[in-house]
Amino acid sequence: MSEAIWEVTVTSLMVSGSATILAMLIGLPLASICARRNFAAKPMLKVGVRTLYGLPPVVVGVAVYLALSRQGMFGGLGLLFTLEGMIIAQTLLILPLVWGLSWSAMENVSREVLETHRMLGRKDGVITHLREARGGVVNASLVGFGRAIAEVGAVMIIGGNIAGKTRVLTTSIVLETSQGDLDSALSLGGILLLIALFASGIALLIENKRGGKSSPPEVWGEPVFKTGMEVEVDVVDLNWAVDGNQILSDVSLKFKSGECVAVLGASGSGKSSLLRNVAGLERDGYVSNLDVMMVHQRAVTLYGDVLTNVMHSGVESSEGMWWLKQVGLENFANRDPSTLSGGERQRLALVRALSSKPEVLLLDEFTANLDGPNVSILEKLVMNFISNGGAVLLATHNPFQSQRMANRTLILEDGNIVTRDSLQSQALLDGSWLG
Repeated sequence: MSEAIWEVTVTSLMVSGSATILAMLIGLPLASICARRNFAAKPMLKVGVRTLYGLPPVVVGVAVYLALSRQGMFGGLGLLFTLEGMIIAQTLLILPLVWGLSWSAMENVSREVLETHRMLGRKDGVITHLREARGGVVNASLVGFGRAIAEVGAVMIIGGNIAGKTRVLTTSIVLETSQGDLDSALSLGGILLLIALFASGIALLIENKRGGKSSPPEVWGEPVFKTGMEVEVDVVDLNWAVDGNQILSDVSLKFKSGECVAVLGASGSGKSSLLRNVAGLERDGYVSNLDVMMVHQRAVTLYGDVLTNVMHSGVESSEGMWWLKQVGLENFANRDPSTLSGGERQRLALVRALSSKPEVLLLDEFTANLDGPNVSILEKLVMNFISNGGAVLLATHNPFQSQRMANRTLILEDGNIVTRDSLQSQALLDGSWLG
């Protein structure tokens, strides 16, 4: 009996494990495509996939049986009453779960995270989605495996419950129960629970282990800065609308190496939209062949620990530690970025951007949540970038910051560059709106 239990357990793991892997190979790319592309039928497809979560195993079994039988479309393959046929049936059964749950997880990866990867030279494709939505993907795979290992209808119909060949734990439980051997049936059920427990434990370890664990070096290396950069950003008559709402109207601005241009404006005036268009993050926006990095208003952290976040820019760990030291984060190198405060994440986002050595740096309220000393540290880093020939476009609410950093200041109001004569412009420039 022990040999038989071992045999059906191995067969169960092989069939359900193979089906889960196949479902992931098919479902995860589909989930990534659906999560990052918009198309007319997307809502209907999502409803359809979710409807198939409750697909009855016996229905899958009958459909696959018809396809693999002698008169079926694939009858010549001889897959009926084989492990391969059972794997096909279980793959079809759990594919909607893996696809749909992973799709939801990948959709929850923020736009800013994907944009940061793109600016760092990575496509926001399957690999990026898998890394950033790892917890949801692991959960989807576990749910798929759980349904596969525990289902009985499809494997019974396709496999035929042949002893020593296609018998698995669930079909063995059915057989033992039909023969009145309830003790054996319960023992087999216990094995199923142990397998599910082990799979859940492995999934939890993978989910909690943040990828990209780094080892801080003993020696920190100072970076070699780009110097003498000759770049120019010239935006002429930029217009941008969303769903018929005009966000930017005939906006023109120019800045070049060694310059910082500040854009002041009230909330909703279009400052972030302007920066996104200059960065080329909007489809119809300004596009250049320059090396551009944007620091979003909501600080972005990527997969991996704090040091790995800096190393995403392409630097070695020694240089990454040097950058962390500039903003007082060197002792947090192995920390999960999600445990950092908002201000610490802002400091991390800036040094990651600077360590990528861009030609143009776009800053969207990059010191909004910082105290005075840390504001000063970050402003000095940016000014050093400018002195080395970098070009900076700064969106801010703070007129005093624009006075400290900018060569000139523009006022943006309702998506338009306006003169300094209006009462709102004067309040923005002299800071009277603060008090």
